[in-house]
Amino acid sequence: MTVKQNRRWLLGILVLAIISAFITFTSRDFNLKLFHLDTRAHLGLDIQGGLRLILQPDVDLYNKQHPTSPWGPQQLSQVRQIIENRVNSTGVAEPLIITNPSANQIIVELPGIRNKNQAIHQLKSTANLQFYLLPKLGHGNGVGATWAVEHQKDPVTHRSEDVLVHIATGKPVTPQELQDEVFSNPDLLVTTGAHLLPDSRVEPDINRGNAPVISFHLDNKGAEAFQETTRAHIGDHLAIFLDNKLLTAPVINNIISDSGEIDGSFTFSQAKALSDNLNAGALPVPLKLLETRNLEATLGKDAVRTTSIAGGVAMVLVLVFMLYFYRLPGILADVALFLYTIFSFALFKVYPVTLTLPGIAGFILSIGMAVDANILIFERFREELRQGKPLRGAIDTGFKRAFTAIFDSNVCTLITCSVLYSFGSGPIRGFALTLGLGVAVSMFTAITVTRTFLFALVDRPWAQNPNLYGLKSRDYHLRAMQFPYRWLAASMLVIIPGLIFWGMGGIKPSIDFQGGTELTISYANKVDAGEIQKRLDSLGRLYRDSRVVISEDPLAPVNKNLAIVTTPALSEAQRTQVLNALTNNGADLAAGQTLQNVEYANVSGTISRQLTRQAFLSILYASALIVLYLAFRFSIEGFMEGLKYGVCAVGALVHDVAVVWGAFAFAGKLFNWQIDSLFVTAMLTVIGFSVHDTIIVFDRIRENLMHPVKGENFVALTDRSINQTISRSLKTSATVLLVLAMLWIFGSIEVQHFAAALFVGILSGTYSSIFNASVLLVLWKRKDMPSIVTQTPGTSASTRSQISVQGDKPLVAPVQKPQAVPTPAAQPSPSATSAVAGADTAETPSGEGEEKRTVRRQPQRRRRM
Repeated sequence: MTVKQNRRWLLGILVLAIISAFITFTSRDFNLKLFHLDTRAHLGLDIQGGLRLILQPDVDLYNKQHPTSPWGPQQLSQVRQIIENRVNSTGVAEPLIITNPSANQIIVELPGIRNKNQAIHQLKSTANLQFYLLPKLGHGNGVGATWAVEHQKDPVTHRSEDVLVHIATGKPVTPQELQDEVFSNPDLLVTTGAHLLPDSRVEPDINRGNAPVISFHLDNKGAEAFQETTRAHIGDHLAIFLDNKLLTAPVINNIISDSGEIDGSFTFSQAKALSDNLNAGALPVPLKLLETRNLEATLGKDAVRTTSIAGGVAMVLVLVFMLYFYRLPGILADVALFLYTIFSFALFKVYPVTLTLPGIAGFILSIGMAVDANILIFERFREELRQGKPLRGAIDTGFKRAFTAIFDSNVCTLITCSVLYSFGSGPIRGFALTLGLGVAVSMFTAITVTRTFLFALVDRPWAQNPNLYGLKSRDYHLRAMQFPYRWLAASMLVIIPGLIFWGMGGIKPSIDFQGGTELTISYANKVDAGEIQKRLDSLGRLYRDSRVVISEDPLAPVNKNLAIVTTPALSEAQRTQVLNALTNNGADLAAGQTLQNVEYANVSGTISRQLTRQAFLSILYASALIVLYLAFRFSIEGFMEGLKYGVCAVGALVHDVAVVWGAFAFAGKLFNWQIDSLFVTAMLTVIGFSVHDTIIVFDRIRENLMHPVKGENFVALTDRSINQTISRSLKTSATVLLVLAMLWIFGSIEVQHFAAALFVGILSGTYSSIFNASVLLVLWKRKDMPSIVTQTPGTSASTRSQISVQGDKPLVAPVQKPQAVPTPAAQPSPSATSAVAGADTAETPSGEGEEKRTVRRQPQRRRRM
């Protein structure tokens, strides 16, 4: 990189940092003419509270419209899914949506609602989109028209919208007239929203002053109908109705096939809500709004404060860690880490991502993971310096050689994110999105930002001091391949007990999966969620993962102080026990309330079976794609040989998942730990990052295969690769484990199980990358070819070595030193012979149980730094 190019990169990074800092440290809604930017943070129900809505489908209307297939649980689940897709299309809105099947109710809790009426309208709208020909508007410029389109202001919403009126009287066309003249005429219907693809989006229309329009695409059937109609009716009006209300009625100017645009008198936020509704699909029936209530935050300020403290302590430890081990490059990595923090937070604000307490914990965790790439780069950079390369060359070579491992590991993570986002829904998509954004930002800060900073200092005289780079290193001499089956047996000793505890009922799904009983308690005075939770905890372990939400409305005629408590499913006796504990045997209830008339209902979980199934299938698809990707990237000896790398990497991933699952089965059996939505997030994180350490080792094996040592077989090469990478594997894991330890020690109880699951997963991933994936690779390569038993002359049978034709054979044949025939006139002494041999030969490590071989030592060139 030239000095001029480096300065350009520095300028670009500075500009990006200023913009990100502005977004991060401001909290305003900039609604300008050219663009809309909201820099306010979006906080979750647990931190900020929100709005609770109880909706009920019009079951009677549905049964009239579908006499052969009456309403049932399947239809209620369908409505729930549509509502979730509407309010959580990107997966990062963090709503809570459950159903009450006995009353045909859907309960929706939305965080941080800023426009209550718009949120209610978005949920209640059936979003039934229809395209009709409208001959009443005439042809072309209104020839033969009896109706016209006028812009009028809605008396309720106070916004301008298109309205159909009679030309003769100027009066609006009534809904009944629309029904008789338009909706009852099947010949005028072109197509419906049922044929829309779920990819509509809001775009600015430069021809209308950047006013928002909604672009859409149709499936094959809808496109065919659109094309036939528009070809035969050029010059006529095509009206677009949403829930029997006119949106727009443009003139057909040309043939339309599979795409189009919807314009209307709406703002960007209204257009976005409509686009989300169209993508989510139309509701089968209208919804009745039974109740709305404002909710307080489910967690106290102490929980947020303690988790924030944990994040601050964790970040300081990571900064000190990088500074201690890497000196000057560590300082630059710390600056890059700060930039990573503001870049990521700015993205979370702009997108926007709703931050819950677990989300904040995940963001803190990403700080420890963000330095992974820096550690890989700096280790290779120092390795080049130790070999005598000048500073600029060492930086360039170090980045290039570390890039393949960084690229492959992050691509595998992005493959997982892409599959989860494509096939998942709700929180699964949200996890995939935030993880993918974090990976992209960390790659930018580690590779581009840090490299630019290093090149900016490379010509400074003071930067030439070797002490600034911490070149001292520890040499490892681990022979992991000497006892391969011991490492696999150790893994089995950990996994099998976990599976046994699983079979004994150790895995205990929480109310997030199973649902439970929801109690709606009306108190006489203001109550505190923390106090209610303490009373639940006193009843035993069964109630420790209950959920408590407080709703206060001083102006309400009744139910001024409500507590909505969701517990595991309760019997009548258990319900009475819980109510007695929470209300002091009824003494704390509001006037007119008794224990007998406290409302209760059995509700569903927040994580549906469909969501669980989507996550499981997505992981299978992602694993298959990772295998294929690694097979391609490691196909040095052919695709089938590369396939072994992919399968072994995914095998280590399965090992890590099994270890975490077994650990929670053990904790569930002994300590009643339950798996909830946070556990799902932790498992997905382990899966997303499991292959990172494995790829670090495999990348070095790949590099050493291209630059082999003479006389070295694959076993010795693998051991050498492990010893060369073990330092960076341990350090990348150490930064993450530091963060997780701080979350466990200083974080709130809500994130401790999350931290514990990830702690076990990261430890398992570090172990499996060295002692499972590499061992499986070596054993597989041996098994592929028949083994040949060789015996070196002069050795016993116990020192025999098995060398397979491909998997364990020397990669480069050793160069044999020619034997000189001594003459009687010049017979060298034994000591002289030994000295020559010692100067010209060296012992080269070989495979498991092999004898040492004598090869010619190559002269070394001296290099200046």
